[in-house]
Amino acid sequence: MESMDGSFSYYQKLIQAGDIARVYKSLIAYMLSLRTYFKINHQEFIVGSFYQGAMDFTYFSLSTKELKAKKLKLVIIFNHQKASFEIWLAGQNKQVQKQYLALMDEKELGAHYRASTHPHSILEWEVLKNPNFNDLDTVTTKMEQSVKVFLQDLSKNGNQ
Repeated sequence: MESMDGSFSYYQKLIQAGDIARVYKSLIAYMLSLRTYFKINHQEFIVGSFYQGAMDFTYFSLSTKELKAKKLKLVIIFNHQKASFEIWLAGQNKQVQKQYLALMDEKELGAHYRASTHPHSILEWEVLKNPNFNDLDTVTTKMEQSVKVFLQDLSKNGNQ
């Protein structure tokens, strides 16, 4: 186990102040509601399980029949460290990831995409940095639109 070197007392003060627990709980509630939104309003998606995370990433996956057939999925992520909503293209396993990483190197997708920075992604898009949590409808709309754009871009390049 990693040493906490006095950082635990700092953590304890932050928890006792109540802000971290309150904000984290609200963030998790929003991510669950976003997942439910996709499940209810987009029957074309296969909505995956919810992963709360360890204050690093909170996410759920979306797939289509076409992506699933290729063992691919989109992952809707809240990156806690960057305070950003992201969409990642991910594979079912490392072998699939490796196969599609090689294919993505040959494709022109768009400036907003970046090559994988995480072992579980193939392609990443940081959609919203420091989102306005006082306007969750706008956050939801932006994520919904971005998923559509991501799928269109994949389709144009023969990956869906």
